[in-house]
This record gives sequence, C-alpha cells and structure tokens, in this order.
Amino acid sequence: MNTQNTNKTIAPSKCDLFVGLFLMLHFFSFLCFCLQRKMSLGQQSSAYAVGEPVPKLVQKSTERDEQHKSSLEVYVDVKQKKKMHLKKTSVAEQELLTRESSLLKADKDEYRPERSLKKRRTSETSRENDTEHWVMKRQRLKANRQEEALKLKRTVFVGNLPISCTMKTLRGLFRDKGSIESVRFRSMVREDPSMSRKEATIKRKVHPKRQSVNAYVVFKNEEGVANALERNGMEIDKGFIIRVDRVTDYSHDHKRSIFVGNLPFDIKELAFRRHFEKCGKVEAVRLVRDPNSGLGKGFGYILFEVQ
Repeated sequence: MNTQNTNKTIAPSKCDLFVGLFLMLHFFSFLCFCLQRKMSLGQQSSAYAVGEPVPKLVQKSTERDEQHKSSLEVYVDVKQKKKMHLKKTSVAEQELLTRESSLLKADKDEYRPERSLKKRRTSETSRENDTEHWVMKRQRLKANRQEEALKLKRTVFVGNLPISCTMKTLRGLFRDKGSIESVRFRSMVREDPSMSRKEATIKRKVHPKRQSVNAYVVFKNEEGVANALERNGMEIDKGFIIRVDRVTDYSHDHKRSIFVGNLPFDIKELAFRRHFEKCGKVEAVRLVRDPNSGLGKGFGYILFEVQ
C-alpha cells in the first residue's frame, strides 16, 4: 500500500496554476520595465558628450513636473465635479431665495406708505413749528422796531455836558420841559481801558484829555422833545454850552451850516464857537470825535441861526 502511494503523482490544483501564471506575468512585466528603463537611460547618455555626467536634477525635475501636472488635473476634475453638484443643488435654493426676497419686498412695499406718511406728518409739523417760530420772531422784531422808532421820537441828544454833570443835574435841567422817562450818558472815554463804560460813568473815571460827555434824555411824550429844544445853546457851566438836537427827523440845513477842517485834535467846543460868533449868531456846534480816544478828528460843523 505504501509503495503504491509513493509512486503516484500529485496533480496541481487550479488555484496553484493561476498563482503561477500571475507570478510569471509579473516577472515578465518587471523585465520589460527594466529594459525600457535601461534603453531610456542609454538614449539620454548618448545625447551628452563622452565624459560628461548625466544631469540627475533634470530627471528629477521632469518627474516632479509630471507628478504636479497629474495632481493638478485630478484637483481640477474634482473641483469641476463639486461645482456641477453645487449648481444642481443651488437651482432650488435660488428659487427659494427669490421667493423670500419677493415676499420681503412686498412686505416693505406695504409698510412704506405708513412710514412715508409718518415722515410727512413729522416734517409738516416741524415746518409748521419753524414757520410759527419765524413768524413770531418777525412779529417781535417788528414790534420792537416800532417801539424803538416811537421811543426815538421821544428822545433828544444833549452834547457838550461837563464831566461833573450827574443824572440828577440832567433831570433837573429838563424837568420843566416834560415828564422824563429815562436818562443815559454816552461817549464816555475811559481812563482805564480794562474798566467797563458803565463803571467808568458811575465812578467818573474819564480820560484826562476828554472834558465833556454826551447824553440822551427820553421823554414820555413828544411834546417834551419840542420843549427841550429850547435848551439848545444854553451855558450850564463855565465854558460848557450844550447842544440839544432831535435824534430822529433831524434835517441838517446846508444853507445855514459850514464845514470846517484842519482843526487841532484837542480843540474845545467853546473855542470853536467863539471863533465863528464874529460871523453871526451860532445855533449849534459839532466836533467830530473818535469814540475810543475822545480826541477830535480834525473837522467839525457850525450851524448859524440865519443864512
């Protein structure tokens, strides 16, 4: 039994045959690859001169370029596939977005008239308030101007008053001409510029080169103004002849007045008057002065009683 079994040959199975064929094909493919590799190297070496080394960097760079191109092609292919997928899915999303945007637009269109009405109402109310404010302001200004114009008609200017003149003295001077509403001094040249004009008027801190002041007297009616003009040309103190004029409706008669220039800056009204009294009876004298320094500007006017 044993001798018979040993003499028998074992038949190979189908699996073993396939494995053998696979190994043989793999071996032949490897041999072909080696032959192709050897032939390519021989061609590259023949391209260079004898004795020159074959540049390995060129081979490596070409291999890297080929790998990079292949990877780029794969990446572009994947990206295009993703874009196509997004395009397919975004069509439905775009439709939804357009529907939602149209709904929102419709809602806004519905609410816009209310907002515009509110804005119109607020703008109209603000305009009404502005117009009312400006109308009231204009009315107040107009009323103030009318009141000021009426007040000026009841006011007289009194010039060339001495520094020692007080409100009590001035009131006593015009008390018998009519009831006085108010009295105020003007053209007060301060000795100290840092001091206010009101304080300088009260304390009589006047510039030493200025020996006279002016004043305004406001009467309660216009009859007092007409009566106060009688005090024009009155000498109330030694060397001080006052000038009384209307503040409004003062018509300067050019036929009875003369202009005098090239005068000394420190000339006094009395000396100016006395010089021209030889020519005729003088009604009024006016020296134009600088409001800050109180000095004359070098010219003045003489008004005679007759032409």
